[in-house]
Amino acid sequence: MFDTLVGTTVSITLNDVILATDLDVSSAKVILLAQDTYGGEDYSVTVNVTGSAYLIGWRNNRGTVTLDGNDISQNLYPNAYSIYTIDNGTHTIATDTGESYANGYTSIAISLIAFNENDISVSGKFEHNNYILTLTFERATFNVQFSIKDALTGQPLNSVTVREGDQILGTINSGDSIELTKGTHTLTFEKQGYWSKTITIDVQSDTTVEVEMYPSSAAFLLKNFPEQIKIPENTIYELNFVLSPITTEASYNTYLSISGLQDVIEVKKDGQVISPEGGKYYLGDISSDTSISIKFKAKGIGQHTFTITITSNDAIMSKTYTTSKQVSYEVVPLPFSVQFPSEFQVGKNTIRISETEGNQLTVLVILKDKDGNEVSSESAVLGPYEARDFEINIPSEGSYTLEIQYNGQIATWSITVNPSIKLLTDTVTVKEGGEGSVQVLIKNPGDDTAYYTVVLSGGFLANDVNKSISVAPLSEKTITLAFAVPGDLQYDAYDLTLKVLQGNNTLYQDKVHVIITEGEFSLPIGGSSGNTWIWILGALLVAGIAIAILRR
Repeated sequence: MFDTLVGTTVSITLNDVILATDLDVSSAKVILLAQDTYGGEDYSVTVNVTGSAYLIGWRNNRGTVTLDGNDISQNLYPNAYSIYTIDNGTHTIATDTGESYANGYTSIAISLIAFNENDISVSGKFEHNNYILTLTFERATFNVQFSIKDALTGQPLNSVTVREGDQILGTINSGDSIELTKGTHTLTFEKQGYWSKTITIDVQSDTTVEVEMYPSSAAFLLKNFPEQIKIPENTIYELNFVLSPITTEASYNTYLSISGLQDVIEVKKDGQVISPEGGKYYLGDISSDTSISIKFKAKGIGQHTFTITITSNDAIMSKTYTTSKQVSYEVVPLPFSVQFPSEFQVGKNTIRISETEGNQLTVLVILKDKDGNEVSSESAVLGPYEARDFEINIPSEGSYTLEIQYNGQIATWSITVNPSIKLLTDTVTVKEGGEGSVQVLIKNPGDDTAYYTVVLSGGFLANDVNKSISVAPLSEKTITLAFAVPGDLQYDAYDLTLKVLQGNNTLYQDKVHVIITEGEFSLPIGGSSGNTWIWILGALLVAGIAIAILRR
């Protein structure tokens, strides 16, 4: 109603004597009562106050002011400006300046401001030297808009009751506003099917307040959750939040589970790593705020979501509570690009890192084995858009992790180094007096042509079977070794030893299992495979059945 007064200032010059002067300022009535005298010029005025009013006064050390016959001079500090509140009703204000003095005079300046509604406050000062009373009007109530959401789904809530103490301020929908006076307010929000939520706000202007309410089926609040999660690709991220029981009567036998998130590295409760049990993490009984961290690796540029679910029970395990939180995060490009070799090999491998955002970047490249032990590392400072090669030396076949540390973060890649030598036929079945063969795959990871000797020995072999070969750089070759089987062997199974040598060094060694079968009986029918016997037996069976039928 009085918005036109907000921010305006009224300055009134005090003449020697101004009595009961009425000034109409918009819808507010300012009654100025002022006196500057050597004494004896006293007055009394009656005012009707609707709603509330403020008595604004100043006086020197002499003189008194009464309100409805009561001396309120102590509320009008000497040589200072002060405000005295007047209640609704009819009041009489009187002044008594006392007698004049030879060496000075008595001064009293009083102003009464009355409003129909208490929605504007007044501040001001009395400038004694110039006899000017300055009043500035300010709003005393403001519009507070409430954004009320389900804390777990983020959906807006309607029909929410708002209380301040025992007073109901109203039932509102998300997005509605309530007019509140300037200052601190403690508000409680209530809705059927939800836990009540109490917040304290300091109202100093029109503002918007966000309120999250948890369903009554949930037992926990998930506090200190990051509002926005942005993770560079391939980077390890640790999500931290606080699990706070809404009521300790519903927080027994608590489990945490995660769905929609593949690369979970570890889960911690109060700093201690928890091992998963059937895909869930047992948190136990939660009686107070508990810190939870979930460490995972981000993949795939774009928006992603996963769900955290907390289940718990009451003390007698008769009721189950479920708190589910959907987590959204964005994966963004790294501040650098990485070029990997087409395939990692045993020995020297080169990767190329290029800064892509026009900033100086310090990187540390670390190779770790499957147990997390550091194998090698190299660091460098890259200038804007600078590229640099890093040498990765892999000692043997197996699984490794490549880490690139930058800006306090870690990006990781999994590396698998396939064997450079692989036995393709570890079991061979041959006949007595026949021949068999063994195949082995050899890769050359080097930049030069490599020379190898493949040796098959042991078992029934009277002499070693050798073959010398060469393999071009960064290529592979399949080698076949043939061997003869004697016709008078004592056993039906033997083990041969296959070795691959480079010079005098044995690069690879494994066993070849040889199974010996006796010579086969054959009929003068084309073909010698096992399928021939199946056809013969089938034909004999059909013929026998036909003869039996004819005999009947």
